[in-house]
Amino acid sequence: MAATAAGERPGAAHASGAARPGAAAGSAAPAPPVVLYAAETLFGARTGVGRAALEVARAVLRQPGLAELHPVMGGRLLPGALLDSPPEAPVPAGPARRPWRDRVAALPLAGGLALSASGALTRRSMHRAAAAALGGSGGGPAVLHEPNMLPRPFDAGPTVSVVNDLSWRRHPDMHPADRLAWIDRHLPRALRQVSRWVAISGFTADEAAAEFGVDRARVAVVPLAAGDAFRPVDADGAAPVLAAHGLADGGYVLAVGTLEPRKNLERLAVAHALLPAALRRRAPLVLAGGIGWGGVEAGPALARALAAGDARPLGRVDDAALAALYARAAAVAYPSLYEGFGLPVLEAMACGAPLVHSATTAVAETAGDAGLAVDPLDPEAIAAGLAAVLEDAALAARLRAAGPAHAAGFSWAETARRIAAVWREAAAA
Repeated sequence: MAATAAGERPGAAHASGAARPGAAAGSAAPAPPVVLYAAETLFGARTGVGRAALEVARAVLRQPGLAELHPVMGGRLLPGALLDSPPEAPVPAGPARRPWRDRVAALPLAGGLALSASGALTRRSMHRAAAAALGGSGGGPAVLHEPNMLPRPFDAGPTVSVVNDLSWRRHPDMHPADRLAWIDRHLPRALRQVSRWVAISGFTADEAAAEFGVDRARVAVVPLAAGDAFRPVDADGAAPVLAAHGLADGGYVLAVGTLEPRKNLERLAVAHALLPAALRRRAPLVLAGGIGWGGVEAGPALARALAAGDARPLGRVDDAALAALYARAAAVAYPSLYEGFGLPVLEAMACGAPLVHSATTAVAETAGDAGLAVDPLDPEAIAAGLAAVLEDAALAARLRAAGPAHAAGFSWAETARRIAAVWREAAAA
């Protein structure tokens, strides 16, 4: 991976040796765009947005000519080495942190989405960051890329912003009140500032265009992808992970995601409880994911399942362990009520897991016809889907074969190319 080399400006992370903006006429190819890459989501334990932001940046850097990236936080350019950390790794804590990490980790965050600061101060600091990124070449402009919808104030060039979902609008009861207030406060400015939008599914693009009142042509659909770690794992390869969690090969139903209300774990627990007792014992419900707003024990059915041992929380696991858990599950259940994409859908399929998933929102779009779709509002339908996969070996085998083939149609390299095309369009406009 390219990172900051000796003699480069602080923060530069290059994917190309191409000429900079403002290079002499006659260059063989146009210079790649200079991009200020908002880095707030790369800090702390990374959930879907942070993981996607890091995967996109790393994929850009692997492909010469796409862009020159400058991670930026609070108007400060950060070392390009930030982009070398593993996708699931949090920023190290304690004395082992590098000095620059100590400085940026101390900056205040608001709502987990972006820095809270005076607009005028932020604009000035972002102006300085853009000037440093451009190196006084007179070229440009620099493009600000915001992976999480609401960018910090910036008027030194165009802004490209990613819409991951509109759950805050469609299901406000599933978000903390302070998060909703923060979004409402900053959204009008973002709508004035953003030049181009990126949506991670066609479903989300249509929702964003309707909700924001923007021209659908300004919203590019750029799907996500499963990471390199997600691939089939044989029984021997998965054995240490299963042993560490006390699981039997093919002996559990796996649910993955931050444990919060919209992941629909309460109805999943009800559905699992509807299975015959022998089937529940053979395939207990296993929950992998960090605790989100609402907590893991959000409803009585899930609380009972946890108390009885019919459901087990594993907490957050790393990618290698998660791939093993996906690959050796009897079934993976993803009955989420609302998703802008549903990254665990692709991860499970890439690992060859038979998937039972929501037939609604972007989940169905992401899954295509490679999983078993069910109504996420109907516990009996979820239970029927689980029973079908657990009891019908031919169906499970068909889904195991279909998943990797479907997931192979998505790649971070293609995601990066398509986002870079949006950056070029924004810079040209």
